[in-house]
Amino acid sequence: MSTRRLFMPPSKREADYRSSLYLFFALTLIISISACGQTISKPTNTPAPTIKAGDTEHTLTVGGMERTYQLHIPPGLNKIDPTPLVFVFHGYDPETFYAVTGIQNLSGFNDTADKNGFIIVYPYGISGSWNAGKCCGAAVQNNVDDLAFVRQILIELGKVSNVDPKRIYATGLASGAMFSYRLACEMSDTFAAIAPLAGVLLTDPCQPVQPVSVMHIHGLKDNAVPFTGGVGGLATGKIEFPSVEKGIATWVELDGCGSSPTMEKKDLLTNTIYSSCRAGTAVELYTHDALGNSWPSIYVFPAAQMIWDFFNTHQKQ
Repeated sequence: MSTRRLFMPPSKREADYRSSLYLFFALTLIISISACGQTISKPTNTPAPTIKAGDTEHTLTVGGMERTYQLHIPPGLNKIDPTPLVFVFHGYDPETFYAVTGIQNLSGFNDTADKNGFIIVYPYGISGSWNAGKCCGAAVQNNVDDLAFVRQILIELGKVSNVDPKRIYATGLASGAMFSYRLACEMSDTFAAIAPLAGVLLTDPCQPVQPVSVMHIHGLKDNAVPFTGGVGGLATGKIEFPSVEKGIATWVELDGCGSSPTMEKKDLLTNTIYSSCRAGTAVELYTHDALGNSWPSIYVFPAAQMIWDFFNTHQKQ
């Protein structure tokens, strides 16, 4: 009986070994090349850079004039998330600093901004006045370009924050209210809503290119800017004012609202609401039976929070 031995000639074995080795190196090279072409990303939890909260004063030059504004930044604001912006315009007062600090302290807007996360700008008027068209003081007499002032503030804020272009708003007291009306008429592509308090629409003609929501607040005891119109008296002297209702009717027509409003009354405060307006806008009128030409104390009614609630539900579409 013979035994058969399984034997591979050396040449064949070496050839197979070399083939396996070449295949190993080839695969290694392919894997290395593929890995080099890939970017390995690592998850990051780095928070967005925040903006320092608090109150700061800023100056800029507009039309050869030095202009000033106070800026209030609420806590926790960052430079990435789109943030609403509210302009608050003081009433007429030659002592501009006191006009600004007065509306800051009386309105409670800073606290409202801190709770709801929006930026506030308190601009300083020239000699405490605003160019609202027919009123009031040095700003009108010298034809001050307050619209350019507002536009420049927006440019400056865009360098340090991400202002939401769909949520830019304006409110103001007395002549500041009249100027906020002018902004709605002439910068309707910028402002989503306004909330004038104790002022009237003086811009004539008012020709907005886009609908703007309007919330007007007025005291029925206001002798400086009478609710029914007629001669009133700010510190600038006697002025003939149109009625509040005329201005409201103008905006109801401009915004294409329904002609039949709803009315709600609670204690001394009456709210008249015009709905079904174009582009989701609305026109509202609040009257208070005992309020004069002043910003109401928070104990009378929380005007700042009411204004913000209105703004917050109306943005550019």
